[in-house]
Amino acid sequence: MGEFDETIGFTLLGVIINTYLTGVIMTQFYTYLTQDLPGYEDPLWFKYLVGFLFVINISQAAAVVYMAWFYCVTNFANPEIVNYSMWSYTFSGLTTTILAITNQMFQTWKIYLFTRNKTLVVLLTTTSLVACGLGITASVKAWLNLEMAKLAALRPIVEAIYALHCAIDVTIAAILTLTLSNSKTSIARTDRILNRLIRSAVQSGSFTAIFALGTLFSFHFSPKTFMLGLFLLPIGRIYTHTMMDHFVSREQLQHVLTNSSDIMSVPYFHVRSVGINGPSGVIEPVSLRPTQTLPIVSKTVVLEGH
Repeated sequence: MGEFDETIGFTLLGVIINTYLTGVIMTQFYTYLTQDLPGYEDPLWFKYLVGFLFVINISQAAAVVYMAWFYCVTNFANPEIVNYSMWSYTFSGLTTTILAITNQMFQTWKIYLFTRNKTLVVLLTTTSLVACGLGITASVKAWLNLEMAKLAALRPIVEAIYALHCAIDVTIAAILTLTLSNSKTSIARTDRILNRLIRSAVQSGSFTAIFALGTLFSFHFSPKTFMLGLFLLPIGRIYTHTMMDHFVSREQLQHVLTNSSDIMSVPYFHVRSVGINGPSGVIEPVSLRPTQTLPIVSKTVVLEGH
């Protein structure tokens, strides 16, 4: 292996992965801006949330690209630079903490809308806040001292942060999966929507958990290298992708639901179609909405002439 494979090499790989994922979520932001939800406009707080996600992700992407320039161009002839962790690493850790708690609170809200279980929501919220507090603390301490040798002192805090992130993400995914699975009916199109939501919950929990574990293990078993950059730099994009995937899928779900004869209400999606359990009927589409109460899956019979 080369002299800088485990330092600059890992950093460059992390920057490449992060930049690619940033491009993916930029397409999601564009899709959100151009999607067509007839008769409905997202509330102002919802738009602010999307704008907040955009600013955080663009800022982080710019910071890590600058970091690649700093290591590979500005300090091309300075091999001692690998003994220092640039501020972009700590900035990425801070943005990851912010995006993680934003996503976790969003997913917890979904769980509350599904289950109305306040105890569960309080537990998830408290755990997320603890992880956020530890993340901010570690980021500030790392920012004040960028020497690699001294960053090892933060290992217990960093390991606790990403262990909590992993546990929270897996728990949220499991709860959503079980709740949605229990809501299944014998109606094919309704189950198709539920399967789509279940798949989204499983993917979001598994991907974020994998990157959180990767960050934890790389920091624990390889603290003298920059291996953690492979996972730390892009994990925030995974959290953002999870949320944006939910936002931009509404138009597709609306199309499926308004062409069925089911009534289905799920958190953030409220689409109603009225049909008849027979040879004729009527279809009445209602726009998808970002807020809704308990999920109700039922069948409404409407006779012609009534």
